[in-house]
Amino acid sequence: MRLINAHTLEIEYFTGTSIPKYVILSHTWLAKEATFQKWTNKWTRLTHKHRPGFHKILATCRQARRDGLEYVWVDTVCIDKSSSAELSEAINSMYTWYEKATICYVYLSDVAASGSKANDDTFDSLRKSRWFTRGWTLQELIAPEHVQFFTKDWELLGAKKALAVLISTITGIDAACLKKEKRLRDYSIAQRMTWAAKRETTRVEDLAYCLLGIFGINMPLLYGEGPKAFMRLQEEIIKVSDDHSILAFETNLSDNTLFAHHPSAFVKGGCIHPNYGRHLTLPFSMTNAGLAMTTPLIQTLSPYWVLAVFNCVEVDIENNMQRSQICLPLFGKDNQFMRARIPISLISRKIDDPYTLNSTENLGAVAGVLDLTPRSETSYYISYFGRVYSAYGREIDVAMKGFQVYPQPDHGFMITFPRGMAGYRLHTALPRQDLRDDISFFIPTSRYVRSSDSSQKEEEMHICSGLVVFKNDSLSDDDPSKCVGVYLAFVATTSSIASDTTTSTTTLKTTTSTGGTQDLGWACKVSPTREFYNNRTNAKQVLAMANQEALLGNCPHYHRCENTIVSARTRFQTPKGEPCKDTVMVEIVFDAEELVRERDAEERDFE
Repeated sequence: MRLINAHTLEIEYFTGTSIPKYVILSHTWLAKEATFQKWTNKWTRLTHKHRPGFHKILATCRQARRDGLEYVWVDTVCIDKSSSAELSEAINSMYTWYEKATICYVYLSDVAASGSKANDDTFDSLRKSRWFTRGWTLQELIAPEHVQFFTKDWELLGAKKALAVLISTITGIDAACLKKEKRLRDYSIAQRMTWAAKRETTRVEDLAYCLLGIFGINMPLLYGEGPKAFMRLQEEIIKVSDDHSILAFETNLSDNTLFAHHPSAFVKGGCIHPNYGRHLTLPFSMTNAGLAMTTPLIQTLSPYWVLAVFNCVEVDIENNMQRSQICLPLFGKDNQFMRARIPISLISRKIDDPYTLNSTENLGAVAGVLDLTPRSETSYYISYFGRVYSAYGREIDVAMKGFQVYPQPDHGFMITFPRGMAGYRLHTALPRQDLRDDISFFIPTSRYVRSSDSSQKEEEMHICSGLVVFKNDSLSDDDPSKCVGVYLAFVATTSSIASDTTTSTTTLKTTTSTGGTQDLGWACKVSPTREFYNNRTNAKQVLAMANQEALLGNCPHYHRCENTIVSARTRFQTPKGEPCKDTVMVEIVFDAEELVRERDAEERDFE
């Protein structure tokens, strides 16, 4: 490791335990920087000392002497960039060098102090500093424990720990990480990727290389490989980490179908936290068939579509730390899939139910709400588009084109089975044409309207609803569980004038001052009159009764009847509005009693 002697300005070489205490400089490069060759020439140092590239190094040495430190490291002159071997070693070691520095000086050449003390204008200039936009400065901010920020005139702005909250708002990095109160490895891969999402590097490859230390990775540098460097970084990460959040990026924002092409694809990464369960996450790795993984899979009605359940959660800090399980939609079959872009590339599946847990009226029902996350795991491959398409091209085409529905409906339900169908199969639906079992969507078009007229307002309540019926042929004809009906509905009111209504636990929108539509939410229910489903007339009566209950404000998102559970707690928007603009994920379990026994056994084992 080369260091500048702060007194003599000569470069000295140290190895191993002989490395002394040193100051390290973080800065943004200018057009004409000092180099190793120029700095080692004493005459050049003297004649160029007023040039910005040389002046900031001299100022760093001067500040180091004031702080009682004798050595300085500056990347522009302490690395001989004419040697590719030395450059590769330096980049792979740089995070450690910043981490072990006694102190890091951050020189902000575009920030000027006002007067003897920094004021609001100075901090506003700090927020806009180019230093916070560069890729290499990310690790230079995080790695050192002690960091001091200086203006272009070398006036001290403050220390990293004192400015942690402000820096956190600028960069999105958790203040606890900046203060070294929380270890870097405690943050998910997706969170760390988000920190680099808006940063830039001069060379495309450096966007990957500048993150080596952030992920504890060492890999050879191959300038000229372009965006492949970032792909290679992700392949190296999965060799040392079992954090599934490396795949928790929006496929619609990436040019690649397996890994992200850029950190900016991790738009939700800041909210995604590790969620390691009570057992170790099974390893996953790259093979010639793609990424080999073993996770729980959630089945759908479609033979080509499943949801992979990951070991990471999205945490909503603004809403009582409510958690959502990250699920990855996959297309394919025979346990060889590709990542989906349609209808959505990531689903945040609700674990904590805000519509139940935040309602004092429903506290009695909380104990009965079961976690429907599947415990069984399946081994499969996530392959590149070309590999899967070449094997199942025509079939995949049909499945993917099935999402294109015109005109695009506003609301729909996506039907899933966390524990499989337990011997049941789809029997029918009411209306039948509203069920798209090829893509596992139920888009109810049957509308029930109730009108009310008073001196204060005119109001219509609209319900778009229907029934989906499942049948178990393995059961005897007189078994009441032979048929199971699931009622699904969207509820809304249309008012001609404004009204001040108290927001209920299921309210998603409020009426405007000029009146309009108020979306009260959605409902799901298991019908207890299962023996009627072989009779279409009786099925219509069941649907009518369920509509009446929904009109009275009974809009549950979770319901159990005997051995069947239906849960509709997850709502999301589809980017392209296909097959509907607004979707609710419905989870159906047909073996609730077995589920309860399994959960009880888990609790006993855990205790």
